[in-house]
Amino acid sequence: MPAPLPSFLRQLCALSALALTVSSAPAAEVSGDLSQWHTIEITFDGPHRSEAVPATFWDHRLTVTFDHPVSGTKYTVPGYFAADGQAGKTHAKAGNQWRVRFTPDQIGTWQYQAELVTGERVAVNDAPGTPVKISGSSGSFEVAASPVDPSSSDFRGQGRLEYVGKHHMRFAGSGRYFIKGGAGSPENFLAFDGIDGTYDFALTPEFPSLGADQLHHYGPHREDWRADDPNWLDEDGDDAKGIIGLVNYLGDQGLNSIYLMPFTYAGDGNDIWPWVDPTTRDAFDVSKLAQWEWVFSHLQHRGVHIHMLVTETENENLFELEDGGAPFADTRKLFYRELVARFGHHLALSWNLGEENGWTDDKGGQRGLGNTTAQRNAFAQFIRDLDPYDHPIKIHEIEIEEIYPQLAGFEAFEGPALQRHKDYNQIVIDHINMSVAAGRPWLVSMDEPLGWEFGLRPDVDDPTRDGARKDVLWGTFMAGGSGVEWYAGWQNNAPTSDLSSEDLRVREEMWRQTRIALDFFHTHVPFAHMRAVNELVKSEGDYGLAKADHTYLVYLRDGGTAALDLSDATGDYAVQWFDPRNGGDLQTTSITSVSAGSIVELGKPPSETDQDWAVLLTRR
Repeated sequence: MPAPLPSFLRQLCALSALALTVSSAPAAEVSGDLSQWHTIEITFDGPHRSEAVPATFWDHRLTVTFDHPVSGTKYTVPGYFAADGQAGKTHAKAGNQWRVRFTPDQIGTWQYQAELVTGERVAVNDAPGTPVKISGSSGSFEVAASPVDPSSSDFRGQGRLEYVGKHHMRFAGSGRYFIKGGAGSPENFLAFDGIDGTYDFALTPEFPSLGADQLHHYGPHREDWRADDPNWLDEDGDDAKGIIGLVNYLGDQGLNSIYLMPFTYAGDGNDIWPWVDPTTRDAFDVSKLAQWEWVFSHLQHRGVHIHMLVTETENENLFELEDGGAPFADTRKLFYRELVARFGHHLALSWNLGEENGWTDDKGGQRGLGNTTAQRNAFAQFIRDLDPYDHPIKIHEIEIEEIYPQLAGFEAFEGPALQRHKDYNQIVIDHINMSVAAGRPWLVSMDEPLGWEFGLRPDVDDPTRDGARKDVLWGTFMAGGSGVEWYAGWQNNAPTSDLSSEDLRVREEMWRQTRIALDFFHTHVPFAHMRAVNELVKSEGDYGLAKADHTYLVYLRDGGTAALDLSDATGDYAVQWFDPRNGGDLQTTSITSVSAGSIVELGKPPSETDQDWAVLLTRR
């Protein structure tokens, strides 16, 4: 028997073995384009789990802290269970991959430190939990400048869209302000037959139907798919060309926002949920959510902001009812955590606590199951505390005194998404003024105009779009509103209504006119620094928007002569005209300039004097 090693040699061997163990430990996988404003994924080897077991989601909490040492910036980002790491393609339901998604806002070195803990419902409480070993829990990576052209529609060239205390969001990278014009239908956009685990739960015969499955196929938009676009096959062998083609169509039309829901079970569609089964709330469908991510990423690359309404009026309190009436169900918290962890990294994203939240019927009864003001505050604050990027949080509803006045000034709420039948301009002004009085300016958008019954009818039923353009689009923009999303209505012809919209081309004339307005405001108007001044416009029913002593904009709904009260202003102004119907260059008439200090005549439009025109006054 050999003599035992001296103690110092035994310690040296032990340290050498430890060093060997540490150096051979697997590193986490860092993937994605390591550039500013691009999504970076870090994937860790961890415990093997299954999506079919609720404890996978309840009893694990992955948190990753990202630190930029030079600036001192830190982000604490929630992570998630990723099955085999490729579930969108493999349809895997189990695996040992755990992942975080991060979007760096600065170039240079970023360091990360990950922690996975386990414990009873640790995902939704503050318990410290028991640490679980994962591969490469710390490391660093270098981030370069974004290669995306800032002038492109791809948000990776402009940066994160942020609330900055004004009535419009601003891109953190480019500094440009954003006004939205987009599609509000189909609200069940994600009910697509090429996404795993997606089917119509109710097969409700009275709802507009596309066939036996009542799912979207987006067949007319397959031709809009391009060879270098994302594509995949779902579990049934259906591809993704229809939904990706629709995204391309939105971008090609110059639309920059979409209204969508991740949860329509028990609602109008009964066809979208993030879980393995629509009746459960704690076992998430990993492959479905991976495919949603590909859709969302393509929306961002095509310059389309995601307006995500997390519940529908019919299911807005379902979590709490299923949890025995708790004011804030743990299942809701888990739902929010998964949404933030998987999708919060996107640059242009707004959370919305729910569609028609608190809507009442004609008899005064509650149509939805009802959230209280205390619940809305708690829900918004939970998302705000969880979301490392502080995306705006909104609520969709017709304007009613029970909802918005009680939210005015609340730090975790950025404004209403209004549902309206008429009187758009003034109601936007009223909500803006309400927020200013409370000390926290709101983003006030018009996100279900023209009534839930009819909404925006197809072009064939309204070829000029005069009412929608004048009252909703320009009415909202001229009020200082943050944008418009067009809802397709419920009682239209079945193939073109909200849930059954398959071909967005049936409303292409309205997309054209929306693009004209967006281009004009983004190019010529400092809208984020302006306020409504209808009282200065000396004609009934017309609109005014102004940055005092700098820029004035007058909108004449039906042409005629224009006059503007500049009695309290100073300076000289160039006068130019813009055609909201056809777009084009700014035009001039015989009056090319005016001087402030009195009511000034602006004259008549250059042509078609009985049609709507915008008059732009810019200080010389």
